[in-house]
Amino acid sequence: MTVELPGVFVRTVSRYVPDHGPDGQDGAGGRTAYRPDGETWLARLPGLIDTSLGRWRLRQDPDQPVRWGSTALVVPVLRPHGDPGMLKLGWPHPESDLEHLALRAWRGRGAVRLLAAEPADGALLLERLDATRDLTVGPVAGTCEALGTLLGRLDRPGAPWAAPLSDHLRRLTGRIAVATADPAAAHQFPRRLLLHAASLVEDLLQDGGLDERLVHTDLHQANVLWRTDPGEWVAIDPKVESADPHWAVAPALWNRWGDALAAPDLGSHLLLRLDLVCGAAGLDRDRARAMSVLRLVDNALGALRERHEGTGDEVTRAVAVIKAMQRG
Repeated sequence: MTVELPGVFVRTVSRYVPDHGPDGQDGAGGRTAYRPDGETWLARLPGLIDTSLGRWRLRQDPDQPVRWGSTALVVPVLRPHGDPGMLKLGWPHPESDLEHLALRAWRGRGAVRLLAAEPADGALLLERLDATRDLTVGPVAGTCEALGTLLGRLDRPGAPWAAPLSDHLRRLTGRIAVATADPAAAHQFPRRLLLHAASLVEDLLQDGGLDERLVHTDLHQANVLWRTDPGEWVAIDPKVESADPHWAVAPALWNRWGDALAAPDLGSHLLLRLDLVCGAAGLDRDRARAMSVLRLVDNALGALRERHEGTGDEVTRAVAVIKAMQRG
């Protein structure tokens, strides 16, 4: 069976280059984090689809459109007895390596249910959710509270196969030091924000307790869909670390950015989001502010390192969120 690949998806993935893990490190769990370039993987994708359909005796659902994200194709399928499902095939990269393990750990509680997996092919068979209903629309209060509730539902002990946040922060310390010592960096990102971030990292590493929980680090408004039975929001597309749940608050701040810019006071709007998420999740507001600052600094330095088309906008957004968190 031939599944037509969406043109936007092909154009996006074809730009990806082979790479290794963060800062040249191995991937989570000690595995080699090598990933093929996008064009090589796209050439393999039709065969991976056919293999997956045959392995699980699936057929493409002709009444539902193929969906995609920045790194994965999701094909609506019908299982052997006609039950609906979603076949997800992702471009191999370190963040996706652990998705099947995380979904197994959650067992459908607060997250999309995993029906089957073939990690070697990057293939997942998932339950069918309502792909037309997410948290990218609706009042800020309700959507942020839903995200906070999900943070609580997803809480699990940290796992040995998930990379520890403490290692992530130590790498960030090195990147901050390099940027702080570079005179040219002052024209790209405020030095005072780098110094503030360096102090926050040092304090958090001294406090410890950073690696104790399994955390969906990319839990934001577009990564939540509606499960019609019994009627509840659940998370999709997990990117996980053994971390601190406060590390997961920041994506709720930098997503739905148009809504933030439309608010009468950007800083107050972002602090309201923070308060709503933390309140629903039972998290400490100050710790969430500190970790959100670090995530935005991490994002900005990553964007400046990669120099992609949206680098300027990403750095501007990061600075705006950091300043809002400092107001709190």
